[in-house]
Amino acid sequence: MTKFIIFTLPRTGSTLLSKSLNRHPEIFCDDEIFHFSFRDYFSPNQFRFLKIPLLPKKINYIINYPATYLRLPSFLKKYFSNKEDENFKARGFKLMYYQTLYMPGLINYLKKNNIKVILLLRENILRNALSDLRARATGIYHNQDDNEAQRSGMAKLNVDINALQQKMNDIIRQNNLLENIVSDMDYIKIRYEDFAEWDATINKIASFLQVSQTVVTAGAKKLNPDALQDMIENYTEVETWLKQNNYAAFTA
Repeated sequence: MTKFIIFTLPRTGSTLLSKSLNRHPEIFCDDEIFHFSFRDYFSPNQFRFLKIPLLPKKINYIINYPATYLRLPSFLKKYFSNKEDENFKARGFKLMYYQTLYMPGLINYLKKNNIKVILLLRENILRNALSDLRARATGIYHNQDDNEAQRSGMAKLNVDINALQQKMNDIIRQNNLLENIVSDMDYIKIRYEDFAEWDATINKIASFLQVSQTVVTAGAKKLNPDALQDMIENYTEVETWLKQNNYAAFTA
């Protein structure tokens, strides 16, 4: 069996990819099993944390740290095994970079056990940043058939230039960290922009995961509009800043 993760940052198309791969008959692809919040749209296979109400999240991270380190190997060994009624040829889940910061031993486990990595990045860091800022402002993260609002009902975002610049800088820095982490691992690099060639991209991933190539339909819908003018309320201000800072190419 091929064991794998989708390693990425928020707002890179990871929900689209994970849900789509899960439609492949030979692949079991889970959501964020190490997400600290227990939400109904995350996986029932989530790693369970001890959460003490009223304490700050960072304190809860620290409280969980020792037990997480001890429990993680047995949890992942069981996770990467088919159940009695399953016959998947590949099993994996989605992992956000920030989740590795409170999961001690996770990266070492992945490397030691030769877990394959689908490194998912978004080259258009402007779109990545805007999508993240808009999701945080509205609380709407995904546009799917089974939950949340349609994009047509979402208000435009008034962009704080300083927040946009900080978010773009963070994405650049974290993308570099992601690439450094996987540099000595068995990985394939997929860009959000590659989804424009959907079938070819899915077939490339299928070959990497050593499963058959078959037609896989998209498992999620795009949330944000194609035209930035339809997303940004203060578009003229943002466009001027982008041109002044050599980011104009990302507006295309």
